[in-house]
Amino acid sequence: MKILNNGNIRGIPVLRTMVSNTREYNPKAFHVFGPKLVATRGEYDDRALESRFLTEEMGRSRLRDDVPINLPPEYAAEALKLRNKLLLYRLRNFHGAAIDPSVIDPALEPRFNQIFAPLKSIVDDTAFRDELAGVARDLQASLIASRGFELETQLLEVIRDLLEGNAGAISIKAITSLFLERHGDQYDYKISHRWIGGILRRKLHLQPEKGHSTYVIPISELPHLDVLFRKFGVEPNPPKNNGQPTLSGP
Repeated sequence: MKILNNGNIRGIPVLRTMVSNTREYNPKAFHVFGPKLVATRGEYDDRALESRFLTEEMGRSRLRDDVPINLPPEYAAEALKLRNKLLLYRLRNFHGAAIDPSVIDPALEPRFNQIFAPLKSIVDDTAFRDELAGVARDLQASLIASRGFELETQLLEVIRDLLEGNAGAISIKAITSLFLERHGDQYDYKISHRWIGGILRRKLHLQPEKGHSTYVIPISELPHLDVLFRKFGVEPNPPKNNGQPTLSGP
């Protein structure tokens, strides 16, 4: 996991203890930057690590007729030929490969741009580059949909509804009351103001402040909430014709 986490950015090594010629154990830094192909039986439990992958789930269609069940004798020669072609491509393009800033999609989250920008930068075919862009947006939509079942999304939906018709600060007490009303039966532990405040700080990185009688989410956090609504796929409520200001959405 350390190799996979550190291997997508240049300059972040992985330390390992190595035995020297004098039988001493010394730390050594290994550079692990570069693309990788990984075969696994399932997804990683660490969602942050899993988001670094472009996953192709195998076995969802029948085996092609031209794919042998057992590897034939010519497999080794064909594999060597393919490796040589890939190495030749690398040697020819190693010094010419660079990130093209124009392929960065502002509609994508930074992690997806980090993954897809290098791929799109080395693709000359416009149609295939557009196909990659479509894959990236589909993956992001799937990620946002999966966030919809999380505690953070439930809290953000509560905050969104409390913001409707309210241009001021939102109290933690009001958030807790509405959260309990909607989702209290889904949790086996006690949901208190302190617990909600802790989730807001640790999970959503909001900064509640002490108000007149209770803690509140101040007006200064509204831009941060706007970003969180987009990230978790929380759609803003349509504005009502009552003259009250509402938080703008994507």
